[in-house]
Amino acid sequence: MPRLTPLAIALAVGLAVAALRIGGCKPLDLLELRGLDYRLLQRGASAASSQVVIVGVDGASLEQIGRWPWSRGRIAALLERITAGGAAVIGIDIIQSEPTAGCQVEGLDAAISAACASELSDALAGPLNEDARLAAAVRGSGRIILGYYFDFGSDRVTPYAGEAVYAQVLRGPGGGEQHLPLGRDAASNLPDITAAAAGLGYFNFLPDADGIFRRAPLAIRFDERITLPLSLAMLQRARPDAVPALRLGAGGVEWIRVGATTLPVDASGQLLINFRGPGYTFQHVSAADVLAGRVAADAFRDKLVLLGVTAVGVGDVRATSFDPVYPGVEIHATVLDNILRQDFLHRPSWFGPDVAAILGLALLLALGLQVTRGVAGALVAAAVAGAYLGGSQWLFTHGGTVLGVVYPILAVGLSYVAVSVHHFVTVDREKRRTRRTLDLYLSPALAKYVSDRPETLQLGGEKSDRTVLFSDVKGFTSISERLSPEQLVELLNAYLGEMTDVVFAHDGMLDKYIGDGVMAVWGAPVAQPDHAARACLAALDMIDRLAAINAANTERGLPKLDIRIGLNSGPMVFGNMGSRGHLSLTVMGDNVNLGARLEGVNKQYGTTILASEATIAAAGDVVVARELDVVRVKGKDDTVRIYEVVGAPAQAEASALLRARFATGLAAYRRRDFAAAVAAFSDALDEHANDHPSALYLRRARAYLATPPPPDWEPVVNFDEK
Repeated sequence: MPRLTPLAIALAVGLAVAALRIGGCKPLDLLELRGLDYRLLQRGASAASSQVVIVGVDGASLEQIGRWPWSRGRIAALLERITAGGAAVIGIDIIQSEPTAGCQVEGLDAAISAACASELSDALAGPLNEDARLAAAVRGSGRIILGYYFDFGSDRVTPYAGEAVYAQVLRGPGGGEQHLPLGRDAASNLPDITAAAAGLGYFNFLPDADGIFRRAPLAIRFDERITLPLSLAMLQRARPDAVPALRLGAGGVEWIRVGATTLPVDASGQLLINFRGPGYTFQHVSAADVLAGRVAADAFRDKLVLLGVTAVGVGDVRATSFDPVYPGVEIHATVLDNILRQDFLHRPSWFGPDVAAILGLALLLALGLQVTRGVAGALVAAAVAGAYLGGSQWLFTHGGTVLGVVYPILAVGLSYVAVSVHHFVTVDREKRRTRRTLDLYLSPALAKYVSDRPETLQLGGEKSDRTVLFSDVKGFTSISERLSPEQLVELLNAYLGEMTDVVFAHDGMLDKYIGDGVMAVWGAPVAQPDHAARACLAALDMIDRLAAINAANTERGLPKLDIRIGLNSGPMVFGNMGSRGHLSLTVMGDNVNLGARLEGVNKQYGTTILASEATIAAAGDVVVARELDVVRVKGKDDTVRIYEVVGAPAQAEASALLRARFATGLAAYRRRDFAAAVAAFSDALDEHANDHPSALYLRRARAYLATPPPPDWEPVVNFDEK
């Protein structure tokens, strides 16, 4: 059977996701709606149209005038003031469906004459007939569009009464009305008020499945008619030439036009709302300020004015992409804004763009996964997804084009997972088998290095700066002679295991065990800029770990161990050394040999950790070291400046005075001032009686003080043995 390629796998995944997009999946479709919210929030708020003004019955209005609902006489006064302000049209997002209760004058005939009672009753009825007052204000304005609403779940069907219908409805073959929302009952204003209005418009909005309002239904079917929303009814009144028209086809609404402007609605006649921001993005004017005359004379001049209740806890609020408590009246304002500025959100009514994005992203990722795996492959997948999100967001921000988010990104994610799983199951099978074998013999880092790079099984090596560490147990031969073979194995295994853990903890590579010794390297197989610092810290941790080992050995009746450590840094060759039949991954070179020599030099100075000048310079201020000597080791013509690694900066504070006195003595010794050197090293031993380097130099200085060296003497020590 032919092996599947990443391209074939990604194509199969892309086709499956595309089919899911076409067929629909409710949870994913809900997430897709949230993707639209994300796009709006990423774009941020923008300026709203200055042609639309909202007069709100807000909290300040209720405090100054009284609780809602207000008397119809007060609403009439409010409408009269807005009309006087020169509004082009006034849309009312409030319904007045119940008559005002009359004033009771029964019983007056018991106290006054019938004629007087009749006269008093007529006097009271005149000013208290608020319904008539509101109807008169609506009629007198001549530019008021009354709102009403539909009940979609009612069992009864109310006959249609009103003129809020599309002026033009074009029907193609196949009908299409069944795609529109169906209103079964209508809650209207009082007949006298309705008759006085310049027009009617429903103010229904339909939430999405998650309760968020993102769309405006611009056509609702009611009693065999197709009705207008408040926004379009207002535009029809304000702009007589902008006649709303609708065309139906077999698939539903084909288009809705307002004059020459085509609105990008879906098959059910709903417009995706391009919200400008959170609530109160549009200009809001307090109803109390209007009634009190505190509004500028031209505040409403030639504007489209909406009147609604916005007070918290009283008014109509809806959850939108920007705001969970968005004033309902402001949704009408946003629809008007979108149409006036022709600034719409365009979501393709067919699936072509989303399907193209799904397949294109899956195939693009597959091309990247042809040559990358693991973390690099994940980065490629993230880059593909990020590029799509960024590019589609740019189209949204600058052109209002709404491309899918969830399905295309799902295609990327599933394609990556599918290709990775396939690679893991098939292509990586042999690598995993090799890795399991290598794990039995090599450190985790080295095992991964070899399994990821099978070419390392070839003969050869690569040269680079690295740091090598050699450690050895003092007097191990005599220790082994005192122990049984079982005790010796127990002691050695515990010691080597702990030392290996320290090497791994500092990301070193265990090169090999040499009897009781440990050889480790930093900077291989993975390059490490701080290889010298890591090696020095590992050496210090080895000494600390040894104290715990010795405590455990004492409890088990085993001898204590002392170790010596040598460190050197410089160019070394790392690779597969040996023959084709017998290979060993290791480091080689003069600098490796020097590290081994320095481990042995410790016994000449009574020290535990010796490092070359190259290592100390590369480690920087991570550790504190004191210069001990300049030496020439066996097999090397060049001299090497050697240092004792004292500890981390915090640990080395206690030895600061000792190191200062030692440095003074060393400087005097090198300039042949042996008397001053004797004094300085004596002071150092007074500070620390067991400081072996000070004792060594004190003996040397006294010897040269008694028998001065020749004139060509240089302070260099030659070591012919390890």
